Amino acid sequence: MSSSEHHHPDHDPASLPNEDRAGGEIVLANALSTSDDPISAATEAASRLQSKLDTPPDLLMVFVTPHHAQRMGMIADTLRDTLNSNHMIGVSASSVMSGTAEINDTPGIALLACNLPDVRISPFWVDHISPRDSTDERAAKLAEQIDAGVDMRAAFFFADPFSVPLVKLIPALSAARMQHITGSGRVESIGTILGGMASAASRPGGNSLLLDGDVRSSGAMGVTLSGDLQIDTVVSQGCRPIGNPMIITKARGNLILELAGVRAVDAIREIVQVLSEHDKQLLANGLLLGRVIDEHKSHFGRGDFLIRNIMGGDEDSGAVAVADLISAGQTVQLHLHDEQTAREDLSLLLDGQRLYEKPAGAMLISCTGRSEKFFEEPGHDARAIAHAFNQSPDGAKRAKSGEELTTDQGIPLAGFFAAGEIGPIDEHIFQHGHTAVAGLFRKPDL
Repeated sequence: MSSSEHHHPDHDPASLPNEDRAGGEIVLANALSTSDDPISAATEAASRLQSKLDTPPDLLMVFVTPHHAQRMGMIADTLRDTLNSNHMIGVSASSVMSGTAEINDTPGIALLACNLPDVRISPFWVDHISPRDSTDERAAKLAEQIDAGVDMRAAFFFADPFSVPLVKLIPALSAARMQHITGSGRVESIGTILGGMASAASRPGGNSLLLDGDVRSSGAMGVTLSGDLQIDTVVSQGCRPIGNPMIITKARGNLILELAGVRAVDAIREIVQVLSEHDKQLLANGLLLGRVIDEHKSHFGRGDFLIRNIMGGDEDSGAVAVADLISAGQTVQLHLHDEQTAREDLSLLLDGQRLYEKPAGAMLISCTGRSEKFFEEPGHDARAIAHAFNQSPDGAKRAKSGEELTTDQGIPLAGFFAAGEIGPIDEHIFQHGHTAVAGLFRKPDL
């Protein structure tokens, strides 16, 4: 599908803040349709959104299941004619979320409409970046492409996993953000980047990415939001450490040869042997390695590790293969991944967010491995986030007091299950697995 086929002539490459609503409130609304006809589904979901909004959306996010992936252009045309949003961004996924609902194995279109007064929206496709470019050159080109200025608040980034080499792209995206020095002397990056990989297809050409009037089956794209907005991120890797932190004393590429002077396989075996029977059973989920991000910290806790899969070990050489490039001198610690830890980790992170103003809404991207099969209930991540900010009294107590019991839908939320999630940990942007990444929309703190 050519870009000209779905070009909307009234849309500038970057829309300026809506002057008619300057100083207004941020408003988000979500809607869902499970109709199997793409046009009916788009019409139905759009109608539900219209009942919640007073004005056309500044930004419309569109998440569709595999059943609708090859009809993204038709869906976009229908949504544009109905809602007349200034910008539209969409991705196809194995499953989608809206509110607290999780749609698996059946047709679904989930929408998240965002009215963002005083916010500049800059859509971008990531053009080909030469492998010969240095990291700095790559970052400089990306900064220009994604409009990473001093007022950048967040970029939402979506990509097709079969056509985009993320190993070099994600670090360059992270470095593309401008930096400033805080009053305490700490260097911080301006704005954040979060997103995920399309997951509707198991082979090249099967995914769909939508950006305004352009639908493609490959590449990477997104929107950058700048101005009067705050996007707070929740990145829940859902793992807990076992054993003690260890220093990599010998490594090559993605192979750890020695940990604390001992052959890597032997060091790991030592830790695994003394695990409880319960934890040993969890090894069936896979053994994970946490790599410390900031080596200058005096001690390491939750959020200090970047979690990566351990792919296997070799008894002859003593080496252990990890799904990342590592080097000697780094601090690592083994981690386990299970349903209970995933629940607790997300809950703990949301507890921290409850200290602040209730968000206007949230976009959520969860790993395909965190769906109903993992939690043994649908919509765990979505429900946890949607309801985290509505601390209503216990239902039994309310019933005793004569209060009417209503079904509270929580904050507006929509998103999808990704084949790789993208989000920040300790100022840096990484690609993740097993992770829930959420962006919470708020007005900036005064």
